[in-house]
Amino acid sequence: MSAGQSLRRGYAYGVNPAVHSGPALARHKASTDMVSLIVMATLIFVIVAVASDPVLAASAGRILGTAWSDAIGFIAQLVSR
Repeated sequence: MSAGQSLRRGYAYGVNPAVHSGPALARHKASTDMVSLIVMATLIFVIVAVASDPVLAASAGRILGTAWSDAIGFIAQLVSR
């Protein structure tokens, strides 16, 4: 058996391949995928809501501008030391 086959089967790490497969792993992956989908949908909804309202867009622009300038100032202060 070559080294590549050993790595693929998990023998190089001393792990039984059955540990990394099966229904429990599939359920965990499915729940992680669902959480990721919900987070992405929420982010898109918030971005669209902020972009469609001029007052919220101006507020978000001011907040991001302030945060950006503060971050640049902080980095400049660290570099100047």
